[in-house]
Amino acid sequence: MLFIEVYARRGAFGQEELRQIAARLAPSRIFAATEGDEEAADPGVLALFDSLGHVVVHEPAIWVTAGPARCVVNVYAAAWAKEMSEHLISEVTAAVPGGDAIVHVFGVPQGGYGIEGRVRRSSDVLTMIEDAKREAPAEAPPGTYVDPVCGATVAKEKAVTLELDGHTYGFCCPHCRGHFAKRRREEAAT
Repeated sequence: MLFIEVYARRGAFGQEELRQIAARLAPSRIFAATEGDEEAADPGVLALFDSLGHVVVHEPAIWVTAGPARCVVNVYAAAWAKEMSEHLISEVTAAVPGGDAIVHVFGVPQGGYGIEGRVRRSSDVLTMIEDAKREAPAEAPPGTYVDPVCGATVAKEKAVTLELDGHTYGFCCPHCRGHFAKRRREEAAT
């Protein structure tokens, strides 16, 4: 789901600092945004993200730049790079001491992501996410929706919504909304 490469200038951080940066970049930490004291993501989904995610730290022997940044972080975000880039850039920057990083977010095109030797499209990953949810949909705190696909708590002003059968559903991204709508159409057809 996420592949994160940290390129740190040799000697810019100690080994323990690099381990801490890598730990703060674990996918479950990046996506476990909180609303007050409540987790805003389903723990099963977070565990899935960690099982599919990787963080790799490099200290290249040669680093040429006129800029001050001590590291560059490349984040490969499956098909959701556009929707997640603002969140990813914010979280990755916060994970690096002093916010001293240049962050790139890259999308992986449909058909360019494989798990267990099989091509996985965004719809396959969304099914995996939906299946990984451990908790029943929670009551949404005031001013929020709980995404019925991934379990994320989303502020109403940031949510992607869908009106269906007189009910408004809120989603974290257009991909979750599309997946939910497709599932509902399939259920209605059976």
